[in-house]
Amino acid sequence: MPASRGLSAERQRKITDKLTRFICKDMRPINISQGSGFKDFVQELEPRYAVPSRATISDRVVKLYDATKDNIKKMLSGENISLTTDGWTSIATEAYVTVTAHFINEDWELKDIILKTAEVQKTHTAEHVAECIANILGEYNVRPQSVLSITTDNAANYINAVERHLQVANVPCMAHTINLAVRKGLTVRAIESPINRLKATALHFNKSTTDSYLLESKQRLLGVKPAKLINDCATRWNSTYDMVCRAADQQAPVAAVIMEKKLGHLELNTNEWSLMEQPSTGDPQALNDMKTKISADLEKRYSHTKDAFMLLNSASYLDPRFHRLFHLTGEQQQEVRDKVHREMRLIAEDEEHAENEEGAGDGTPLGAMGSLLGNVYRQFAGPGGTLDSGLVLQQEMRMYDAETPIPSDSNPLSWWKTSGTKYPHLARLARRYLSIPGTSVRAERVFSTAGMIVNKKRSALDPANVDRLVFLANNL
Repeated sequence: MPASRGLSAERQRKITDKLTRFICKDMRPINISQGSGFKDFVQELEPRYAVPSRATISDRVVKLYDATKDNIKKMLSGENISLTTDGWTSIATEAYVTVTAHFINEDWELKDIILKTAEVQKTHTAEHVAECIANILGEYNVRPQSVLSITTDNAANYINAVERHLQVANVPCMAHTINLAVRKGLTVRAIESPINRLKATALHFNKSTTDSYLLESKQRLLGVKPAKLINDCATRWNSTYDMVCRAADQQAPVAAVIMEKKLGHLELNTNEWSLMEQPSTGDPQALNDMKTKISADLEKRYSHTKDAFMLLNSASYLDPRFHRLFHLTGEQQQEVRDKVHREMRLIAEDEEHAENEEGAGDGTPLGAMGSLLGNVYRQFAGPGGTLDSGLVLQQEMRMYDAETPIPSDSNPLSWWKTSGTKYPHLARLARRYLSIPGTSVRAERVFSTAGMIVNKKRSALDPANVDRLVFLANNL
C-alpha cells in the first residue's frame, strides 16, 4: 500500500493491519471503516492515514484468515486432540456445524481453537455430520487416530456420527446431560404441578403490562425490592432454580396482585410453597422420587458399558486431584489402572522403536529412559544394564498412586508441569486425557459469536465469509 500524505508505507500497513484485526475481533461489519463518523475519528487520531477501501480490507481479512489457519495447522501437527461439535441455524436459515479442537501443549497450557464453522446444505443425518467433521479434520491434516474424543450434546445424529461413522469415543456434554436428568426429576407430580404454575405466573406478568405495573406498585408498598419474575428455559436446568428463588422473594407482592385480579389459577398453596422453598422438609417422598429419577437417568447415560465411562475415569485417574478414584468400586478402579498401564506400554514401545531407528540411545546400557530417570529405576536394570520396562512402568504407577491428592481447587496442569518428569509415561497420557472437554459449551458459544456476525443487517453474508469472521473472532 503506497504511503499517503507523508505517512510511511510501513506505518500505513501497520494501521491497516490493526484496523483489520479490530473489525474481526470485535465482530464489526467491514463497511464500518467507510462511515463518515469513523473517518472523522481516524482523521483526528492520524490525519495522514488514508482509510483503505472496503475491498482492500476484505482482502486483508482473507489473508489474515489464511495466515492464522496455517499457524494453527503447525500447532496441531503431532498433537493428540479432543473435539467438540454442535449444529446451528442462522437467521438466514443456513445450517452450520462448528468443530473446536482442544489440546495441552508442551508447556502444560490448555488450548482451544475454532477449526471451522461449515455450512451443511444436506440434511443433518449422522452420515452427513460425520462427513463434515472428517472434511474439517482433513483441512488441518489431522488424522482420525489423533482424535481422542468428541464431546457432543445428546442428539442421536451427532452421537452416531461420532461413534458409528468416525469411530471415535463420544463424550456426552455434562451440562446437557445434567439438564436432561434434572428435567426427568422435575416430572414428579408433586413438584411438576407447582413448577408449571410458577412458569404460568412468570409468563403472565411478563406479558401483561397492566399487571406488571401493578406488581411494581405492590413491591413498593410492601417494601420488597422491585424485580421482574424469571421464567425458566428448557435447556438450562438452573433457570428453574432461579425462577423458584425469584418467585419466593416476590411471594408477597405477587400474591397481592393474584388476589386483587382474581388470578386464583396461578396461586400456590402453603404446602407447595413449602416444597419449593425447602424441599427436604416440604415433601420428603417427592424429593426422594426426584433424586431417584435423576440418578437413574445419569446411570443410563454414563453406563459402565459405554466407552465414555472408561475414557472419563482414565482422565480422572490422570488428574492428581482425583487419582485415588474413590467414586469407583475396587474392581472398576483396577479396570481403569489396567487400561492406563496398557497405554503406557504402548508409549514405551514407541519410544523403544524410535531409539532403535535412530541407532543409539544415550550411550548407556539403560538408554534414554534410564538417562531421564537416573537412579530411580536403576534397580530394575537386568543383566548387562538392560532396563525391564514392565517393572519400570509398574513402579511409575505405584509412585503416582502414592501421591497425596492435591486440593480440588488446584490446577492439575500446574502440578503436572512441575511433577511430570517423575512420571514421563503418565505425563504423556495426562496431556491427552486432561484436554477432553466435559461439555460442548465451547462449540455452542461459537454460535453466540456467529449470531452477532450474521444479524438482520448482515443476513446475506456468504457462508465462507461467515466461517472466516467467526474463526478470526475466536482465534485471534
